[in-house]
This record gives sequence, C-alpha cells and structure tokens, in this order.
Amino acid sequence: MLNTIKSALNSNLRGISLISNNIANSNTTAFKKSNANFSDIYTTTVSTGPNTFAGMGVTNDDPRKQMKQGALKATGGALDLAVSGLGFFTLTNEADIQKPYFTRDGSFQLLKNGEIVNSDGLNLMAHKVDQAGTFNPFAIEKVIVPPIKTVNNKDLILSNVNVSPSGVLKAVYGLDTEQVIAKIPLASFEDSTKLKTEGNNLYRSSPGSGLPNYGLAVDGTFGEIVPGFLEASNVKITDELVEMIKIQQAFTGNSRLLQTEIDITNRLINR
Repeated sequence: MLNTIKSALNSNLRGISLISNNIANSNTTAFKKSNANFSDIYTTTVSTGPNTFAGMGVTNDDPRKQMKQGALKATGGALDLAVSGLGFFTLTNEADIQKPYFTRDGSFQLLKNGEIVNSDGLNLMAHKVDQAGTFNPFAIEKVIVPPIKTVNNKDLILSNVNVSPSGVLKAVYGLDTEQVIAKIPLASFEDSTKLKTEGNNLYRSSPGSGLPNYGLAVDGTFGEIVPGFLEASNVKITDELVEMIKIQQAFTGNSRLLQTEIDITNRLINR
C-alpha cells in the first residue's frame, strides 16, 4: 500500500513540475506546452482465476508535447518570422552540421559577415538561389547575405532584407537594387509531438518523429511564413491553473492516505 501511495505522490509532483514549467514559459516565443500522461501499474498473479491483475500504483509516461499554433504577435522586424500552419525552420551548428535543429521561433538577426542566426548563434538553413533564379530543392546550406554588391563597377551597400510569405529571401542594395538570396524551406514530421526537446525552443528528430520532410512555404500542406511577426506561446494560463488545482488536490488526498497508513502501521507495531 505504501508503495502505491508513494507512486501517486511522485506522479503528482512530476505533474506539478510540468505545469509550473508551462506557466514559466507562457511568454516565451513559440513555446509549446506539454501535458502529463499517467498510466496504471499492474502486476499479474500466479492464479488462473478472474482476478489475475493487481494494482501497484501509477507512473508518468513521457510528457506529450502540444504543437498547437500560438497567436501571432507583430514586431515589425524584417527578420522576425512566424510560421502560420505546418512547418519548422531548420538551424545548424557549424561544429555539428549533420545534426540539424528545428524550431518555430523565427527571431533571427543578421551578422556583419552576412550570416543569419538565431539568439543561440545557430545558422538559418535555406536553398541557395543562383543568378538565374534556380535552386536545388534537395540541398540546404546556411544563409549568407553579402554585405556589399557590385553593380556596374559600383559597390552598393546592403540597406534592407525582406522575406515573402513563400520564404523568398531578398536583399536590397542601395536604394532599390534587389537580389534573391535564398528560399527558406519548412520541415515537417510524421509525428511532431515526438520531436526530441533540446531546450530554448529547439528540437531534433527522433525515431518517433521520423525524418524531416522539406518543402516550400504555401506549398501543399506547408504553412505560410509571416514576416514581421513572431509566434507566441500556446500556453493558456487559466487552463494551466485549473490543471494545477486538480493535481494539487490529488496530491493532498494521497498525502492524507499516506498519513493514515503510517498511523495504522504505528498502532499495529505498538500494540
């Protein structure tokens, strides 16, 4: 009995911790909440009778990530990009380029050397577009926007960048000289709820999620890239507080059961 009550207390504590994490990240860009999953533990007996299973308590399954769309918030930033619909941006680290990260957090910045990175310094990956406007849909590499473009033997300085809803990244040099730099693809997965969480709104593929499937925004089932916006967290504080109260009540009830069990045991020992 003590082990059964203890398992319930531990599960409730983990549930409270998970909800606390959701609430703490309610203002984090593109944060996706997680739900606690509980399962009963049973043991079988050697009996062949109808009551062959005995309850042994409860356990926590892996938290289930909720990939529901968050609200879009206007920022006006040229490289603040939100995804409305299906899809993740792809990021890589120079030291481990074969293991990309995926994120819904599209708050990017342009470095002096022309690289586009996120707040962790990871490079945004895209299809490089050549002078003829063609690109290889099966190859992605880090985005580099040249700071200077030479036109008619005249050096023009980069003055602006913009991204279209379909992911076309353009650089503007001087007053109005435009150049297409890259096309930003989106990645989708067989089951995005099973992506491996790496912290800071970064994910990696796992056997459960499957390998990434790339495509351009507004193409087929892929969503739209919304420039000048960022996706907000999908955490609703009122829902989390209601769930917190339910789990706290369960924890309190199990605590009373534990105290009762201890009192009964003490009485039996001291008889």
